[in-house]
Amino acid sequence: MRLQTLIRLVAAIIVLTIVVITLFVISKYFGISDGTTPDDVVGSDKINKLIPNKPATDDLVVIDSVRRKLSNKNTPKIVLGNPAFEKARSMLQAGEYDNARLKLEEIVVRYPGTPAEREAYRVLGEMRMDDLLEHRPNDGKLIYTVKHNDSYLKIVGQHDTNLDILMYLNGLTRIDRLQPKDKLVIMPLNLSLRIIPRLNQLFLIDESGEVVKYYEPVVDMTMPKKRGDSDLVRTTIENIRAYKGKSRVNVTRGDYREASKRIKILNPNIEIISEDIKVDESFRGIILSTADMEELALLLRRSNVVEIRY
Repeated sequence: MRLQTLIRLVAAIIVLTIVVITLFVISKYFGISDGTTPDDVVGSDKINKLIPNKPATDDLVVIDSVRRKLSNKNTPKIVLGNPAFEKARSMLQAGEYDNARLKLEEIVVRYPGTPAEREAYRVLGEMRMDDLLEHRPNDGKLIYTVKHNDSYLKIVGQHDTNLDILMYLNGLTRIDRLQPKDKLVIMPLNLSLRIIPRLNQLFLIDESGEVVKYYEPVVDMTMPKKRGDSDLVRTTIENIRAYKGKSRVNVTRGDYREASKRIKILNPNIEIISEDIKVDESFRGIILSTADMEELALLLRRSNVVEIRY
């Protein structure tokens, strides 16, 4: 064999050895192979020392493990608005009522349609209801001095209120004869209702258009179909009545507070009733808890505005 040919053969063997070792190192490092460099390869012991030990769990296994953990039903879910609501709750527990109110108002603006919004409305409603019924300076209530020939119904009619709230604010359990110069706390009831059937929502609204309280129906409301092209219907309350069975109960009776309340709305002809009243499939309207219905009957009067947003 010629010397030149021998040199070329040796060079080819060296190059082939280098290629094999390089490929093995790459496959070992990237997880293609878990074996070690064969002992018959020159310098195998040194090569094996240079190759880092790859963990038994490769990237695909790690990713699959993470996926399984995320899909685990026991994994806590972060619901939109919940952290903010918990912050507001902590503020209330710490007595930071003004800050809590601001945080709750922020929630109803930033997280509409979420459970956090409904809970924020619920807490805000309780806070605003306390403000509404509590007597304090500049709260919109009047101190009325009874005049000669005044009657409760006359006073109620002159001040856009109802007999129920008049008795409530003045601690009256029955209607006694009025005496001139008697003092009565009077609260004008210029509130309104906003009904949004598609969202199953009912709101009590103040004169400025702000939500006083959100009321959640105990079952999905059933409403007549809208008429015409408009998505907005403005109507009024036709009457507010109380019943025990089929017998109507007057507000001056001692058992009025325990009676079932019904609010009838004019055009469309629907009713808002308490859950203790039995209805059939033809019923159209809104069913509320007994406590919510009692509250609404106290705060509304005949001819209050009702706005239905289809």
